[in-house]
Amino acid sequence: MTTKEQYEKLRDREIVSESDAEAEKIHAELEQLAESDPEGFEAAVLACAGQTLADAKALKIKEQMAQISSMISMSYIAKHYFNKSKSWFSQRVNEFDVNGKPAKFTQEELDTLNFAIRDISDKLGAFRIS
Repeated sequence: MTTKEQYEKLRDREIVSESDAEAEKIHAELEQLAESDPEGFEAAVLACAGQTLADAKALKIKEQMAQISSMISMSYIAKHYFNKSKSWFSQRVNEFDVNGKPAKFTQEELDTLNFAIRDISDKLGAFRIS
């Protein structure tokens, strides 16, 4: 088992630990792992932190979209700005698995989504009933 795999296993155990004694034991094992392979341990921690950041960004997108999804049509955004289906759009917002991998927006798609929201906002702001 690689250092990264060992680190992930210990981290997962720590998350579900139910007592201080158990958590302290896991911390001791983490320290031992860090001492036995400092470079591998550092790489494992950085990889884990990077994944956590990516997960947080994905959650942030989902939460932000939830704020406006009841006000504007996700179907409209998918069709008019991406030329895609609502299900395609939903897969990316919710990071559903597609072909065994979580579907995510590319940076270009995030730029398009931000443009769509600004464009809709501008259109609504300029709209007046005569």
